[in-house]
Amino acid sequence: MGKTPASFSDFTALRDDTVLRRVRYLGSARSGLREWRVQRLSAIALVPLSLYAVVSLLRVVEAGRAEAAAWLGSPLGALLVLLLVAAATVHAIVGLRSILLDYVHSRRLLVASDLFVRAVAVLIVGAAVLAVLKLFLAN
Repeated sequence: MGKTPASFSDFTALRDDTVLRRVRYLGSARSGLREWRVQRLSAIALVPLSLYAVVSLLRVVEAGRAEAAAWLGSPLGALLVLLLVAAATVHAIVGLRSILLDYVHSRRLLVASDLFVRAVAVLIVGAAVLAVLKLFLAN
């Protein structure tokens, strides 16, 4: 006689095993936790850095342009502003990549948009570093 047909539970077990093999080492099983941690750590870093920036900017607004240049020219002010820009950019990149992965389904468009987001981030960080270094080195 021939083979006995596989039961439904056997078919489900085979399908689940195949799906598990396909998913293992791909997608969120590999990099999702790292991105989640980076986004949470950058969010935690943004809280005190943003509070410092808001308080400092409120003081500088009343003082004027020379005081703002002196604030960004100080080592602590320059460092904290650069850390704020870096943390905000990293947080934005991770968030935008997550959105792109969810809503862009074409592989070429996904790669192109990811490269565009990274290029804009490099430009923003580069401009911020140049601006702060110009003020810092002028003092």
